[in-house]
Amino acid sequence: MLFRKTTAAVLAATLMLNGCTVMMWGVNYPFSETTARKHVDKDQIRAFGVVAKDNAQLEKGSLVMMGGKYWFVVNPEDSAKLTGILKAGLDKQFQMVEPNPRFAYQALPVKLESPASQNFSTDDLCLRYDTDRPADIAKLKQLEFEAVELDNRTIYTRCVSAKGKYYATPQELNADYHFEQSVPADIYYTVTEKHTDKSKLFENIAYTPTTLILDAVGAVLALPIAALIAVSNSSDK
Repeated sequence: MLFRKTTAAVLAATLMLNGCTVMMWGVNYPFSETTARKHVDKDQIRAFGVVAKDNAQLEKGSLVMMGGKYWFVVNPEDSAKLTGILKAGLDKQFQMVEPNPRFAYQALPVKLESPASQNFSTDDLCLRYDTDRPADIAKLKQLEFEAVELDNRTIYTRCVSAKGKYYATPQELNADYHFEQSVPADIYYTVTEKHTDKSKLFENIAYTPTTLILDAVGAVLALPIAALIAVSNSSDK
């Protein structure tokens, strides 16, 4: 037990080494990052279609979000989730909404991996369905829709993520599902830039020798205290 207490005391004193220096660099940290969103294009998604057979661009079973300029071909795994929802056999059409289901999309965010990439992803593909029919509600619950109270009534929503590729010159495909209104899509990519605040960096470099001296002095003073604590613990035994 004495050894453990002595070790803890010495360790606490040792941790004081470089304390001022670390604190200075932490408070006056000169490095940062910013992420900027770069717009590529816009489109209007009017319908969904399912690929019936493989071809050069489209894999069988893939769900296609069909726009005026582009087709967004969702990978088979994510397609299976969405197709199951869209073909649930409900009486009305789904609405595509923002994560807050009160609002229709201003634009569905479609993120590209890079400016030249055909790979896209969207994390906020949200569908809304309004009903009070028990049979519909049972189907929606099976499809993992959540009940949301909105304006003194219950609505049902589910958001899914989707990844895939998009093409500017799609081949012919019949639409299996139409929305009541077209849904705007905003195509973009992000760029992360690193920044250095030179004034903070130069300040830290200038003051580091002084703070290291203070840290060293503090550690030298702390070690005898640790020794006293150890002696005190020994006498208590």
